[in-house]
Amino acid sequence: MNIGWTTVESAADAERLARELIEARLAVCVQVDGPVRSYYWWEDELASAKEFRLTVKFLPENTERLETWLNQHHPYEVPEWVTVEADRVHPAYRRWAEGGLQPASVKNKPKKDVLRLSKMARNYLRKHMYQEAEAVFQEALNMDPQNAYLLVGLGDTTREMKRYDESIAYYERVLEFDPINVFALRGIGDSYRGILQHKRAIPYWMRYLDCNKDDIYVMVRLAESFNKTGNFEKAEDFYLRALKVNGEDKYALLGIGSLYYKVENDDKALEYFDKLLSLDRGYVAVLTMVGNIYRRRKEYAKAAEYYEQATNLDAWNTFALYGLGDCQRGLENLDQAVFWWSKILESEPHNQDLLTRVGDALLNLERLDKSLEYYMRSLQVGFDLYALLGMSRLYRSQKNWREAERACLQILERVPGHPRTLNELMQVYEAQGRNDKAREIAAQLEALAAPRPGDD
Repeated sequence: MNIGWTTVESAADAERLARELIEARLAVCVQVDGPVRSYYWWEDELASAKEFRLTVKFLPENTERLETWLNQHHPYEVPEWVTVEADRVHPAYRRWAEGGLQPASVKNKPKKDVLRLSKMARNYLRKHMYQEAEAVFQEALNMDPQNAYLLVGLGDTTREMKRYDESIAYYERVLEFDPINVFALRGIGDSYRGILQHKRAIPYWMRYLDCNKDDIYVMVRLAESFNKTGNFEKAEDFYLRALKVNGEDKYALLGIGSLYYKVENDDKALEYFDKLLSLDRGYVAVLTMVGNIYRRRKEYAKAAEYYEQATNLDAWNTFALYGLGDCQRGLENLDQAVFWWSKILESEPHNQDLLTRVGDALLNLERLDKSLEYYMRSLQVGFDLYALLGMSRLYRSQKNWREAERACLQILERVPGHPRTLNELMQVYEAQGRNDKAREIAAQLEALAAPRPGDD
């Protein structure tokens, strides 16, 4: 009997190789231990990595097939593979090993066919040829209905085709006879996530982590699901657990930064976003969120730097363009504000909020005709209280009292007692010298401001 050793990066890969070697009847027994710390030279540099070690016991006659299989399925570019021949093997153990494998016997021919078909189906799956993969997996499953490898393969294939109910059913069949099958547990969690049933995904991923405690992929998935279900503390906990395993995991940094951003814990959000951007400045959404944080703090120049970086990556990103316009307004560069907001309007010509903002900026720049044009464009879309308020200010500056009054009255028909509109209308009347009307409006405003019974 021969004994061989190899190593892989994660417990999940180790479990996968071990199971597949046994299912393929290439090895008698595979043992997984670790993590271990490996030191080695790689590309003329001393490297170190945490790895999981597989000890593989196999019959000498399977050596060539096993090594061919390992080259095809091992995740490393240059896998470790070191073997020795055992000096002594207990005769009963050798007989057991021979009886469990028998690769050339007629008795095992159906199993050889299953192995051949399963490898073919996996190759189709890797090439994203999902219909072909499904057909071949199904053919093999008809020969071996309780084969966990085939059921997981069908689950993975149907999940990739977004047929989540079917994928869940395949994974559940595996868990009926193998309740800790890590591939089924992870796959069923991903399937429930695919149909946005995050609460149902969580227990499967928790069971998976009982087997693979350091799997960052699943930790981040769990954090995301807890976030989606409103459990902020659990989400935070799993993101932090993932970062303890790898402090530079981009998905964990993005997730926890976004979590803190959502609850407006800006200092914490910036801490993790800054770390993510130091690793990769290609995250447009992160650049925009950081810009939003500085804009909330009224640090407009700094916010604009991040928005500009976002637009360098995505020239038509609405959030970055809007932020740039708002920053320029905060810096009192109204011409620049109009420039950036107008870029959004090229693709969103019916955006009433922006039409009114541009109208207001142009009014402050005393470009009255252009200002009126944007207010009118907004009103063509529908009722817009702020466009009408802007028009009243514009007409008041032109001493066009009739149109100014009409704009205010249009608002009050839809929103009776609106304080800003009443105040604007009072100014219209005062400017005309209609003091009785102005006093009437002032009384309404005073009544609105007066405390009501029961108010503290």
